[in-house]
Amino acid sequence: MPPSPYVLQGRALWLSFAAATTGTLMVNLDATVVNVALPVMQHEFGLPVSELQWVVTAYLLVITGVLPLTAQVAGWFGRNRLFSLGLLIFTLGSVGAALSTDLSALLEARVLQGLGGAIIQANVMAIVALTFPQNRRGRGLGLIAAVVAVGNLLGPPLGGVLTALFGWRSIFWVNLPVGIWGVWASWRYLPRFVRDAGLRPAAFDWLGSLLFFAAASLLEFGLAALPRVQAVWFLGLAAAATWLFIQREARARQPVMPLRLYRIPAFWRNLLSGLSYWVLMMAPAFLLPFYLRVVLRQPMAVVGLSMAPQALMMILFAPIGGRLADRIGVLVPGRLGMAVFAMADLFFALWSGGPPLWGVWTLSALVGIAAGLFNAPNNAAMLNSVSPQDTGTASGLLATQRNIGRIIGVAVAATGLSLYWLLAGFSLNPPHTSPSYPRIFLAAFQAVFLAMPVFAAIGIWTMTSPAEPPAADAEAAAAKSR
Repeated sequence: MPPSPYVLQGRALWLSFAAATTGTLMVNLDATVVNVALPVMQHEFGLPVSELQWVVTAYLLVITGVLPLTAQVAGWFGRNRLFSLGLLIFTLGSVGAALSTDLSALLEARVLQGLGGAIIQANVMAIVALTFPQNRRGRGLGLIAAVVAVGNLLGPPLGGVLTALFGWRSIFWVNLPVGIWGVWASWRYLPRFVRDAGLRPAAFDWLGSLLFFAAASLLEFGLAALPRVQAVWFLGLAAAATWLFIQREARARQPVMPLRLYRIPAFWRNLLSGLSYWVLMMAPAFLLPFYLRVVLRQPMAVVGLSMAPQALMMILFAPIGGRLADRIGVLVPGRLGMAVFAMADLFFALWSGGPPLWGVWTLSALVGIAAGLFNAPNNAAMLNSVSPQDTGTASGLLATQRNIGRIIGVAVAATGLSLYWLLAGFSLNPPHTSPSYPRIFLAAFQAVFLAMPVFAAIGIWTMTSPAEPPAADAEAAAAKSR
């Protein structure tokens, strides 16, 4: 493999890395920082939880739907130019969110942030892989994972503190100076990547990208509309769009999502298991700020800091999960993680009167332990089930799985609240200003957590070990033995 012509050394390498990962930090920070501020937005805008979920899902939905296309066009457009454009769009979206006076304006700004975030995510790993020497590339990619972890860890505490001191708009204003520096630094320190003359826009799978975005959007609209009758129409259209997408990908010359990987049982089974994992992660991340604020009446700074035990335990236990997977296989740590998820959810559901603050910290830490035990083995099971040449494609599908799982997790949480209220004889969205709202919310909150072990059961059932090497590897090994 010829060396990359863009390889950097010394100070130039680390300045390039800092410029590239500025966007990664902001994108992952904004995926978690907003959750903490949702109860304050609810009070200011006077909106139910079912509508506030769009503040989170609009952002994730655009990233999910646009990411495959931006990954395709990056080489044709020029990576450094497209990356700088993504940072600029994300920063402008942040300013728009900070200036929003109603939910519609905020959602429009979040869509703009999502577009910028998709462009950033589609380029950052490739930029690092091209600029790091081959013998240090693994270190560079590992440091990206560390930046992602820092963003996820800092998001909730930072969101709580900023919201408490300066209001919820400050969580978006903080992106302005960082974004300005990122745009300038990416233009100044990233190599001038030459456009790939062999790529032609006409060859890109534009129709496949459009169908994928339509399927993901219709699925989210359908989940958000539950239990109303409109949900049936949205979900039916989502199924139709998914079928058309599959038909398109089976014939496309450059498919957005290669279907051959889904013919590998260990790949698609572990993909479903990972999807359940992200639902189990995102539902409590969405609901707990409301519980802490509405039921326990905690100040915003405490709400944000109360989300930290989960991230800390995940960071501590992720290496343990990875080492266990290497030593005894993926099934034991992965299924144990899912069992711990189920146990934490049942404690949330069955704790009489709801868990107190120390109980929330303890159970959140338990969720972090579960995540640490499960995530690395599940990722390893997926990546080990495909041939080496498909590893990059499988990694991209992992990112898609993560975002779709997050979207479903938020929808399940918000829809679960409304469904419980409807079945219990209340309206779909009881007024949050009512004196009885804390009691009503607690009952629905615990009902949602009582249903969450179903996803843990799905995760345990679908997770499997890639017992046989992929076909390409098996043929190579057979040829070598001959």
